Amino acid sequence: MRTTLVAVVLGVALIGCKGNEVKTTMADVPAAVRATLEKESKGGKVTEVEKEAKNGKTVYSADITGADGKKWDVVVGEDGKMISKKAE
Repeated sequence: MRTTLVAVVLGVALIGCKGNEVKTTMADVPAAVRATLEKESKGGKVTEVEKEAKNGKTVYSADITGADGKKWDVVVGEDGKMISKKAE
């Protein structure tokens, strides 16, 4: 019984741990990040932005749908520098 309870508690804890991402808006990101995301969307739309810590640094991960309909996952540093861009 005790083992089952521990397993259930751990399972619930792991499900609740999505990571350190915090959803945010374009209006709330630093100007340098906003400029990079707008440039990368090229007339498309930034559909979601999350602020998170990676390797001790703050980064912004964004889902972008380009004007051509192609979807991208873009990660930008707090200073606006592109870290990665991957097609979804």
